[in-house]
Amino acid sequence: MQNHCFNILTFNHPQEELTLYFTNVADESLTRVNYRIVPDEVIEEFGEQEHYYTSFTKEVEGFYPVTKAVNPTYEVKEDENGEERSYFVNNSALSVSILKRYYNYLIHEYFKGQGFLVKPNFISDTEVWLPSKKSDRTGQFNLYDRYSLKVQFKTVTKQLELLVTFEGTSKVYKQSVEELQEFVSPMAFNWVIFENGLYKFDELPSAGKRAYDQVFPVWNFDIRDALGETTEAPDKSNKYIKFKTAIDFFYKTYLNTAEFKQLIPITSNGFIPVEEIRLGKVKSNSNQLLFGDGKTHIVPMSGMKEYGPFDFSDTSNIHFFFIYHKQDVEVAKKMDRYFRGTERGFGGLSKFIHTPYHTEKGFSICFEDLDNPWSEIYTKITEKHFEPDIQYIAIYISPFSKNSPDKSRRKIYYKLKELLLKKGISSQVIDAEKVMSNDKYYFSLPNIAIAILAKLNGIPWRLDNTVKKELVVGVGAFKNPDFDVQYIGSAFSFSNNGRFNRFECFQQDQTRELAGSIIKSVKDYAALTPDIKRLVIHFYKTMSQDELQPIEDGLKRLGLGIPVFIVSINKTESSDIVAFDLGWKDLMPLSGTYINIGYNKFLLFNNTRYSNNQFNFYDGFPFPIKLKIYCTQKELVDDIKTVRELIDQVYQFSRMYWKSVRQQNLPVTIKYPEMVAEMLPHFDGNEIPEFGKDNLWFL
Repeated sequence: MQNHCFNILTFNHPQEELTLYFTNVADESLTRVNYRIVPDEVIEEFGEQEHYYTSFTKEVEGFYPVTKAVNPTYEVKEDENGEERSYFVNNSALSVSILKRYYNYLIHEYFKGQGFLVKPNFISDTEVWLPSKKSDRTGQFNLYDRYSLKVQFKTVTKQLELLVTFEGTSKVYKQSVEELQEFVSPMAFNWVIFENGLYKFDELPSAGKRAYDQVFPVWNFDIRDALGETTEAPDKSNKYIKFKTAIDFFYKTYLNTAEFKQLIPITSNGFIPVEEIRLGKVKSNSNQLLFGDGKTHIVPMSGMKEYGPFDFSDTSNIHFFFIYHKQDVEVAKKMDRYFRGTERGFGGLSKFIHTPYHTEKGFSICFEDLDNPWSEIYTKITEKHFEPDIQYIAIYISPFSKNSPDKSRRKIYYKLKELLLKKGISSQVIDAEKVMSNDKYYFSLPNIAIAILAKLNGIPWRLDNTVKKELVVGVGAFKNPDFDVQYIGSAFSFSNNGRFNRFECFQQDQTRELAGSIIKSVKDYAALTPDIKRLVIHFYKTMSQDELQPIEDGLKRLGLGIPVFIVSINKTESSDIVAFDLGWKDLMPLSGTYINIGYNKFLLFNNTRYSNNQFNFYDGFPFPIKLKIYCTQKELVDDIKTVRELIDQVYQFSRMYWKSVRQQNLPVTIKYPEMVAEMLPHFDGNEIPEFGKDNLWFL
C-alpha cells in the first residue's frame, strides 16, 4: 500500500463564537478588510465603502463590536422539485476569509511574542525566521532558517488546516548598512534586520533611520553584484529530505506544544496522510519516447546511445565555427576534440547525434580585447561572409561566467545570440572555466549535443503518441529583475506528439495580441486539420476571464465551436503544498504520481524515479508542479478520463526538454516560452529576429 503524507496539520476553531471590532477609519496598526468579507452589520453601521478596518478581538474605544459564530448555520428547505435540501444561512457566521486572517494574525503575534523574527505581512501567511544550526563558511553572514505557516480551509480535509513549509535559509550580513553603503546603493537594500525586527528598508521605523550602524541587510542579488561576490552553485541535494526534516523539527519544537495548541488546537497526530482515493498515476506508456528507427526507451540518454535521434537535421551541409578569446584557444581546441570524438569521455557529434562535424580552416573568430570585447566581436561577425546554402552553427567560448556579477559582461551573451540570429545562425555557449576546471566535463557533452541537434531542426526524440486532432499551445512568463516588465512567451505545438513550430513574445498587458496569435495558430492548424476537436492551452498561472474572452471570441469568428481546455501550471516552490512518499528513504514520490488537492486541482510529480530500484541521485529531486484544469464547456472536465488525459499530456511534455537528457519537472509548453521571455528584454526593440521564431535557438 502506498504511504504518502502532506505538509498539513488540521485544527479546530478555538472558540465557538468571536467578538471582532471594526471601524471605517484607516490606521496602520489595524488590518484592512474588503467589504465583501465583513459581516453585514458592519456595512449597516458605517455605510458602504471599499474597505473597513479591524483590531480583531482587541476592544478599542469607538469601534463597532460584532459577535458571531465561527461555524455557519444551515436550514432545511424544499427545492423546486419538492426535495428537502440543506441551505447555508446568510450572515449566520464570520466569513472564512476573515477567520483565516484572524488565525494568521494570532500565529503571527504568538511567534513575535516568543522573540522570533517574523515577517510583517500576515494576511496570507506567517513567516518565522529562526537562527540556523548551519554555520556560514565565509564568516560574513548570520544564517536564518525560514518557515511559513498558512491557514487554509477544507482544501484536502473537512477541517481547518495549517500548511507548514520550509522556505530555505537566508543570509544576513554581519556588516551594517552604514558599513556597506560606501559600496552598495540604498536601492539595493530590500529586507533588513533592526532590533530583532524584519523590515523593508524603505519602511524602517525612525529609530532605525537614526541608527544605520544597527541595521543589517538580508543578502540579495543586487547587493551581491554591487560587492562583486561570486554566486554559489545551486544546492542539488535532496530537497524532500531537507524540507521534511525541517518541518518535522518545527512541528515538534514549536507547534506540538500545550502553549501553541491553546491558541491553535491542532487535532492531527503530526502531518496528515494522503488518502488512497486522492492518488493517481499517469499511463504506464506515458514514459515511452521514440528514437531512431522507431525504437522506444524511457531514459533519453540510453535511447540516444542505443538508437540515435528520432530525426536528423533537414540539411547535412553544416559548418561549425568557434568564437573565442585568444587566452581560451586551448578550450576551443578541447571542445573541437570532443566534437570530433578524439577527446576522452565522448564519442563525437557524428556518433551521438548522427550529425557531420566540420569546421572550415581559418573561419573561426579569435578576439583579443577582454575588457570591452563586443565591438571587436561585432565587427568580425558583420564583416564575415556566410554562404547562403550552408547552415552555420557558432560555438561561443565565453570567457565570462553566466553568473558573473558584472552585468555588462553578461549582456555580451545576449547581444551575440541576437546578432547571429539576424544572420540566420544558431549558437551554443560554452563556459570556458568549466571546461578546464572540471575533469569530468565530458558528462556535459550529451546535453550540449542534443541542444545542437535541436537548433539544427533535428528531433532528438519524440513522444510515442498517435497524433490527435488537437492543438496544444504553451504560454510561459519571465519577469527579469533588470527590466521591471514581465514578458510572456508563447509556443505553438501543432500536435500532441511534441513537435514545436513557432514562438511569439508579448508584454504582460498585451492580452489581445497574445489571443490574436493563438487564434492565428488555430486557423493555420484548422486549415490542415478541418475537424480539429479541441484547443488545449498550458498557461503559467490561472487564466483570467480578460485573457480567455478574446480567445473564445476569436474561435467564434472562425466558426469553431471547439472546447478550450486551460491547464494552469504552477511551479510549486517551497511555500506550497507538497507530499512525501514515506515508503521510500529519499521521500520523493514515483514519477507520474498525481494527487488530487481539490476540484480539478492536482500535484503532479515529474522526476526520473520510475521505480523503487531505478533512480539516479544526480538527476535531482524536483518538487511537484501544481495543475488546475478548466474548460469552457464545464461538463467536459467532470469526465475523469478527459482529466487524466490532460494530466498525462502535461507529464509527457515534460519529457520533451532538449537542453538536457534528464527529465524536467516543468513541461516544455511552459519552460520553452519562459526561456524565450527571459532573453527577449535584452534584444533590440524587444523583438525576436524572424529566424528565431521557428527555431530552438534559446536552448
